Amino acid sequence: MSTRCITPALRGRRSGGLVAGALATTFLTGMSLIGSPAPARAADGNTYFKTEQEVFDFLKQGAPLNQKEAIKGYPVQGQDSQQVKLDDVEKAYPHDQALKDIPTKLGSRFNLPSTITTEDPDIRKSSSDDREPWLSNWDAKSMCGQPSHKPGGEPMPCGFVGVLDEKYPVMQSSTKVMGKGEFSYTTQATIGQDSSMTSGWSVGGKVTAELTTPGTPGGGKAGTELNFTYSESTTTTNKWTNLIRQTNTYQVPDRVNGWVQGRAIGGKYIGYVVYKLDFTNADNNRKQKMVLIPARVLIQAPGSSVPMSWVKRQD
Repeated sequence: MSTRCITPALRGRRSGGLVAGALATTFLTGMSLIGSPAPARAADGNTYFKTEQEVFDFLKQGAPLNQKEAIKGYPVQGQDSQQVKLDDVEKAYPHDQALKDIPTKLGSRFNLPSTITTEDPDIRKSSSDDREPWLSNWDAKSMCGQPSHKPGGEPMPCGFVGVLDEKYPVMQSSTKVMGKGEFSYTTQATIGQDSSMTSGWSVGGKVTAELTTPGTPGGGKAGTELNFTYSESTTTTNKWTNLIRQTNTYQVPDRVNGWVQGRAIGGKYIGYVVYKLDFTNADNNRKQKMVLIPARVLIQAPGSSVPMSWVKRQD
């Protein structure tokens, strides 16, 4: 099997307070990918993986994941829509450790100068607790990259730091087919090119994929939307020039339940959206603080331009 997928290169600019998206459509899963670096691919031949560890080991060959990741800018794409609680984050990544990592991972702009009055770290209780009381309850995304309150100061720095929580999460699965039999599937996708603020938001991408297994047994269609954020170490300059849509057919071994999974070529990282607030009030009193907001973010594997890969599974 030689199924290949590629993500778009994403660039953009701010338009008002929101981000405008320019959409392009193309097919996902080509046998050839002209003019681009060779991406990770699904399992060759008629190999059916039995365990999650076998899948991890295979995908790791072409797209290894970092144990820790960092994003400069607000993670517009890829954040978990479910509420993330501080207690869950603390178990995997205590905020004391995150505070130590922030300047190292995100840069010197996150340092807290001793010459400015420093408040205790503002550690929020959940991902939904992202309003800033010092600035009329603005949400974190709106504040990211805003001009400094200090004349001539740098825009407000923000980002994300986290540790690996889930490797190569499953995005799609076909219906199981009992062997001995023939199994066919077709994949098709819409590639979204999403704009972003270069000053305050991280670059992110979106892939809307559709998996179709024609005929019976196992016939059906399922779709999913895959939203990625790119880390500082992820190469995002690879561009696709040609994708060829293809239906793949395989033989399911005798007495085996076989199916296909679409796996995200990345990991879910649990940690904190973080920003440093340097604030001068109406009385000209200046103070600063670091804010940490619990979050879980899907981050594409470093150096990989491939958003998804398809692997065959068996019971």
